[in-house]
Amino acid sequence: MIGRFQPFHNGHLKLAHQILDDCEVLIIAIGSSQFNYTFSNPFTAGERVHFIHDSLAQDNIDLKRVYIIPILNLENNSIWVQYLKSMLPKFDAIYTGNKFVVELFSHSSEIFDVRTPKFYDKNNCNGTNIRMNIVMNKEWKDFVPNAVHRIISEIDGIRRIKVLFESQRNGSGEIKHYPDIK
Repeated sequence: MIGRFQPFHNGHLKLAHQILDDCEVLIIAIGSSQFNYTFSNPFTAGERVHFIHDSLAQDNIDLKRVYIIPILNLENNSIWVQYLKSMLPKFDAIYTGNKFVVELFSHSSEIFDVRTPKFYDKNNCNGTNIRMNIVMNKEWKDFVPNAVHRIISEIDGIRRIKVLFESQRNGSGEIKHYPDIK
């Protein structure tokens, strides 16, 4: 399971359960782990590990079956699959709804079982929507596990997201991405 988890939400938690129903071990790769304190990537890798660990524990997932590993963004996409293999425990299946990730794995010299997950409440349970709801003082707490809501509150993450949004808007109200990833 690969994602930025900005923040980890209920869709991610449902996917963790889905994978553990199918597989013995769940590897959660926190992508773009070096990016933080931008509107698209407001949380640090350590904060995201905390979100995921506490959410899984709170949902009674056996943490002995889970690896949570931050992965730096890699600029050379042609070697990305090999890079993942070098950074993660052995895996033979990947769950993704990202067509680009499917494309990269299809060009690998090894055969991987690329599976499309069942998405849970995709419109509400996505990081961009959750961050925008926080900025606009709309409902967001129901879209994240209680542990994530608690941690965001403890680290003053609501204020951080609002400050990052305001500081990174351009004149037209659009967000300038630093770096240019979503």
